[in-house]
Amino acid sequence: MKKFFILLLFLLYGVLSVYAIEEEGLEDIGIAKYAVIEAKADFSPVREAPDENAKRFLHLRKGFVVYADKEYKNFYRIDLGEDKYYWMEKKYADIQAIIPEKRIQKAEQIKISEDKKKYSIFIPLEIQNSYSFKEVPDGLEFYLYDTDAKNAEIKNKPHCFTFSYPKNNILKIKYITPALFGYEVFAHKKGLIVEIKKPPEINRKKPLKNIKIVLDPGHGGVDPGVYAPGIKEKDINLKVSKQIRNALKKRGAKVYMTRKKDKYISLYDRVHFAQEKQSDILLSIHQNSTPQKNQQKHGTGTYYYNNQALALASNIQKITTGETKLKDDGINRASFALTRPTYPVSVLVECVYLTNKEDVQKITNKKFQKSFSHALAKGVENYLRYLIVF
Repeated sequence: MKKFFILLLFLLYGVLSVYAIEEEGLEDIGIAKYAVIEAKADFSPVREAPDENAKRFLHLRKGFVVYADKEYKNFYRIDLGEDKYYWMEKKYADIQAIIPEKRIQKAEQIKISEDKKKYSIFIPLEIQNSYSFKEVPDGLEFYLYDTDAKNAEIKNKPHCFTFSYPKNNILKIKYITPALFGYEVFAHKKGLIVEIKKPPEINRKKPLKNIKIVLDPGHGGVDPGVYAPGIKEKDINLKVSKQIRNALKKRGAKVYMTRKKDKYISLYDRVHFAQEKQSDILLSIHQNSTPQKNQQKHGTGTYYYNNQALALASNIQKITTGETKLKDDGINRASFALTRPTYPVSVLVECVYLTNKEDVQKITNKKFQKSFSHALAKGVENYLRYLIVF
């Protein structure tokens, strides 16, 4: 018992020490209390600690606003009205003004519309305030900060939505569903729009029929990716992606590719392309590598970030390993630019290790590329076949 209390005191001391250092390093923003900060770019991260490797709490669209009350090294401390503070790197932040208190937006009306493909929630606001999403077992929660919506008129509310106010000036909208299939926030000249995609109508006999899929052959142009002797990852990614495209199209999918030749495309331009095509699924195709001392590592792995993509990743991994006999390198949660998108459903596949000779022999063989591609397409098909839709 004595050892337990000593350990507890040690841990508490460590936490308090970090807090003290952080408080000591904090600086005021200006003569007033808050800085009004606009996100400089889409997908600007707000983190849980002042560290560029800290967990991301939310991502902001370009032009959306947060309020900072302090700065610490290369970060601004963000006040969302929660029980804790968050942090935004200065390189993503554009200070618009210094003000004595946060400007709380009043939402007079919230309007929900729907069509066959999606729900759209329009919230009229003068300023596009910060927001976050949280995937939960029975659906999706959307939080809008620094907004008073307690007396807002809610128009056309379907039974699958609930509205609540967990804290002052925080609006919570919950969407109840057994299957998420993509969601995002978009700027509107008079406020913001939350879009939630409905799962597509699935033909059980031909699940991929009319499903829109964007294939992203990783790297390209000046970005070669990893190397094997005489081989560049970008070239293998393109060859395999074309085989996957053929396999998906044979099963009825509508397939678009972020690149069809050796061309450089930025990571977020790939995401924007997938969103512009209003795709249902985004598949990013890569090859893996390890340090030189660990060249025995081999196999195929599938990566996801949002929980809505886990079922897709699981089906791809299960079928590709089962049918190609590649070693199972796991279903892995990872924060990549091509796994983080919430719309469309997004996964990244590391087909093999280019640092393993046997894997290289397989993936450079056209017959194996074809069998791997058919297995991957079958995995996507299996995911859709058993997707819960109501």
